[in-house]
Amino acid sequence: MRIERLQLSDRNAAEELWSLQHSAYRIEAQLIGVTDLPPLHDTIDMLRGSSDVVFGARDESNELVGAVAVEEGEHENTISKLMVHPNAFRRGVGSRLLKHALAAYPEEKTWLLTAEIRNKPAIALYEKAGFRAIDTLKPREDITLLLMRLEESS
Repeated sequence: MRIERLQLSDRNAAEELWSLQHSAYRIEAQLIGVTDLPPLHDTIDMLRGSSDVVFGARDESNELVGAVAVEEGEHENTISKLMVHPNAFRRGVGSRLLKHALAAYPEEKTWLLTAEIRNKPAIALYEKAGFRAIDTLKPREDITLLLMRLEESS
């Protein structure tokens, strides 16, 4: 598996990411028992217009099997999305992508992310990486997000 920065200005890269995102978030929606999640409403043009830095994981067949999106902030960075294709679940793709994103910003000491509180596999991955829950958010009646932070010492 290799990890590379995706250039979403390239329509083909944006289409690949859109397809991956829909495959991954449909499974998460089923896992947590909701009919839809906000990432399922993203369009290819929305992805192309995003200011997030996106790293993609490709398998030996050059298929995009995972991606992580980083929203660069003034005081901290946010992992805005982390997704793995269902065919690549439980192969360490998410863990490698998360480590890659963190390592790509060695000067950044504070990271934030959210995970739906019923998405136990995602929460376990983030806790293993050192993220800790700091708050809960309720953007919709059927969704409760766990706000998590990682603060690395200097």
